[in-house]
Amino acid sequence: MARQSRKHSLPAGVLPTAHKDAAEDVGSHVRPKAPSPPTQEGLRTHDLPVETPAEQARSLVDQLIALGPNEIAPVVRRLLPLGNFALEEIAKNFPGPLWRPSLATDSRLPRPEEISAAAAALATFEGEAIPYLARLMRDSSSQVRYYAAVICGAYANPDLIEPLVQVSLDEDRECRRVALHLLSAYQHEPTFRSAIGELRRCASDIAQPLPVRRRAISALTQLRDETSAPLFVDLLADSDRGIATACRVGLRVLTAHDFGFARDPWLRWLAERGNEIRIQWLIEGLGDSRANIRLLASRELWHLTRFLQPLSETAGRDEFLVAQRNYQRWWTRHHPE
Repeated sequence: MARQSRKHSLPAGVLPTAHKDAAEDVGSHVRPKAPSPPTQEGLRTHDLPVETPAEQARSLVDQLIALGPNEIAPVVRRLLPLGNFALEEIAKNFPGPLWRPSLATDSRLPRPEEISAAAAALATFEGEAIPYLARLMRDSSSQVRYYAAVICGAYANPDLIEPLVQVSLDEDRECRRVALHLLSAYQHEPTFRSAIGELRRCASDIAQPLPVRRRAISALTQLRDETSAPLFVDLLADSDRGIATACRVGLRVLTAHDFGFARDPWLRWLAERGNEIRIQWLIEGLGDSRANIRLLASRELWHLTRFLQPLSETAGRDEFLVAQRNYQRWWTRHHPE
């Protein structure tokens, strides 16, 4: 969260009082007698019990969650020195009253300081908050899981890969959408490959519930994991038709080819082209006889290379073949044998 500063009016009685009317006889006032210093017994009588850090955190968070965006900075500054005591209380009250609910039509994920006081405060703790975010992403409430995942967008930390992979299997579609969107930024991290391996194991594990397996296949597809193509070919023979269908869709997206549900043609294709990288598969797909495959290849190539704008749905096959030749020349220039 960006640090905020705001001038607050001082409480009544702090500012000096205005001068009396100048016409008044100032000499007529008698200076009050200074109060006697309190006795030791009086001090003991009026001493307030000292709050523990946990109690301080609880009191401050109770104040925090009722505040607006421009009011939280002083309370957050008092919470920061309390460390885990503060984080524990913020997590208990997360996300709290929302300043503006996130909408499915939003073009970007909201930042923590746009969500709620608890979200803004949590992100202020930076790396210290990551274990709490990971815990919140396992909460029983889909709203808590969703906003915890959204806050992860304020970070660039590989420690979030494993928790986000777990959310990519969440039963809530919006939680999955956010997790997969954020995971795509970690594809070059070493721990990303092991996390992808967990998704593959989940997809192939017949002991897992079928919905979870299908979500794993969908996650691998949306993350464009080309190394999952052989697994998808194997799972075309799965006894559950939903698993086989998800794998066929995944193969179509990854390869820009479609040989149906039969494994043999896919296995022959993998034997011939499986050692190539995905861009080469997509370039080949530009020449497919089916318009939907050509369109898919064109859009995926644009996303990966930003070389040629994707062709429209009304474009004829000849235009795709021209684009294919241009991509082949581009590939040869940039990846000489």
